[in-house]
Amino acid sequence: MSDIIKIENFKYQNLFENLNMSIKEHSFTAITGPNNCGKTTLMRILNRAIITDNYIKIDKRDINDYLIEDYSKLVQCVIPLEVIFHEYSIQDELLNYANQEEVDKITSELKLKNLLKKNEKQLSTKEIVLIQIIIALLKKPKILLLDNLKEYLKEDTMKVISFIKNYQKDKNLTIVIATIQLEEIIDSDYIYIIKDGKVELEGETRLILEKDNIINKIGLNLPFSIDLSVKLKDYNLLNEIKTDNLKIINDIWK
Repeated sequence: MSDIIKIENFKYQNLFENLNMSIKEHSFTAITGPNNCGKTTLMRILNRAIITDNYIKIDKRDINDYLIEDYSKLVQCVIPLEVIFHEYSIQDELLNYANQEEVDKITSELKLKNLLKKNEKQLSTKEIVLIQIIIALLKKPKILLLDNLKEYLKEDTMKVISFIKNYQKDKNLTIVIATIQLEEIIDSDYIYIIKDGKVELEGETRLILEKDNIINKIGLNLPFSIDLSVKLKDYNLLNEIKTDNLKIINDIWK
């Protein structure tokens, strides 16, 4: 697979110093790091909400070479609550981007059909973020950027990420998720960990998560189930990292 996002020797204010990333087309890539390392700022830069010099290529072209209209067809970004809805119903809003069949299908799969007759003022914070995600998907971008979902989606986060991953298979979508919550990225293909303006650690996600001592020193916390399975794997009690506590128990007692 070729690179769809290429960042080379990127500098921005005091946040990034010689930042380098290569994100493969159709991959699910995670970007993480301690608080205030620049994850959300990087999402805004990739979304062109922040304009910078040409140190970034998107689909083999300099990021600033695109017309805004063309770029919005290529890249969609979900930063929770950074959105403007109209006064009419959510169904009418979604029909701006897709036909009725597509709207019914995606809202049914996410169990959100009950929201269609409502407007934004009648939605909870979580529901607004879910509608943001649906709109981004219905626009059919090549690249979907997601930022800090768990703070707003809470216990529904993994269910929504699983849905997006399944959606990705049919749409040849490239997903980039930025988060400090490592449970969100367990099913990603590749991970970049940022610290002090540069990439501190990168690689296949499950292999990187086994480096628990380094991850803790960087200032990140492994979720309990991942931390437990890493330690059990070190003692040859598990063959791979698992995120489900029941699966861990079942494997140990086989």
